[in-house]
Amino acid sequence: MPNQTTPALDGLEPPTPPSELRQALDKTIQSLTDDGLINDSHAALCALARVLADATESGRHSGRASAAAMAARELRECLEALPKPESVTEAEAFAKLVEGLNG
Repeated sequence: MPNQTTPALDGLEPPTPPSELRQALDKTIQSLTDDGLINDSHAALCALARVLADATESGRHSGRASAAAMAARELRECLEALPKPESVTEAEAFAKLVEGLNG
């Protein structure tokens, strides 16, 4: 008799590991938090980003390319709304280096 799997009841499915996209998102959020750029006021935006990352993966695995593309576009917009670290230009970096050497 072949092995048959019994479907799990809704809500009792075994947990699935986070996708590569979700892991990358969590690293991004953690990095921005560690840098002091994300605080409690960004909680809803971070939660939305996690939902959109999961929706992107779900659409991708279900074969619904349009759903995955729409969720990915919304996720990108959500990420753009998060605070970003200040970028340092090469000139600024050089000036800091010279300043550090001078004193």
